[in-house]
Amino acid sequence: MSWIPFKIGQPKKQIVPKTVERDFEREYGKLQQLEEQTRRLQKDMKKSTDADLAMSKSAMKISLDLLSNPLCEQDQDLLNMVTALDTAMKRLDAFNQEKVNQIQKTVIEPLKKRNQLFWYWVTSKWPQSHELPALHSWTLSTPGLGL
Repeated sequence: MSWIPFKIGQPKKQIVPKTVERDFEREYGKLQQLEEQTRRLQKDMKKSTDADLAMSKSAMKISLDLLSNPLCEQDQDLLNMVTALDTAMKRLDAFNQEKVNQIQKTVIEPLKKRNQLFWYWVTSKWPQSHELPALHSWTLSTPGLGL
């Protein structure tokens, strides 16, 4: 009669219950989805601010081109309208710059920081110091597992 230390036919006992494992995988999937959406939002906001700056730059160039047009020198009414347009474009450019700065401070930078800090926390602190048990540190000799 031979003694077999490992029973091959027996199913392995689960260290972590299937429900906890499914919940963990579901939550991890949600976190990955949140990260992807955050990245997309950050990227879209950056594109939006770049487009705003390009539009503002184009509007300023148009108003300067109109001011330097020889027709403005001939017609005083046209010169007055183009000067008013140039003044309005300068004010619009200043407001646009302020808007872009505020978007950078209130949306883009916080999203970037959130992603960096959150994933640093997830990868370095969790699960050791979170509600779920430390899955990576469970062994067969862990008390309370009943193995």
